[in-house]
Amino acid sequence: MREIRTGITDIDDYLEARHRAKQDLDADRWRRETRPRDVRLFAAHARHLTWSRALLKAVVEELYPDDLFADLVGTLDRIPRRQWPWVFASAVALRRSWRRDGLTRFAQSLRVSLPASGSDQHGSPAHPSRPSPSRFCGSPRRRQGAPRCGAPAKRGSRP
Repeated sequence: MREIRTGITDIDDYLEARHRAKQDLDADRWRRETRPRDVRLFAAHARHLTWSRALLKAVVEELYPDDLFADLVGTLDRIPRRQWPWVFASAVALRRSWRRDGLTRFAQSLRVSLPASGSDQHGSPAHPSRPSPSRFCGSPRRRQGAPRCGAPAKRGSRP
């Protein structure tokens, strides 16, 4: 038997598909034409901005800080202007710290020292290693002025 198809189409599906297609076209036109023009105009006018608390809050908000940011920094309304670089760096560090190596790379780029990656918050290694025999304590070639391996440290010398 042959199936009989009705000539009635679901008008709601048709209208919804048409609406979706129009939204896609409008979004594409926005990205190609309007957005670049508007952003250039904004950038031209923003060239004369000075640092303000509103700008501080806008930049930090764009980095989507989590609850740890509030624990570290506190409320942004109480941060003095001289500490704003610290606020920005802390917010970016939180953002970068989601990847294991992200925080380390960010700290290196700003020349901020971090403890060794295998240490806990007290500075002790997470997995303590056994001390090596003195003959394996370094390069076979000595640096000029460096003490011999296993030699007792002199008083007042740095480790």
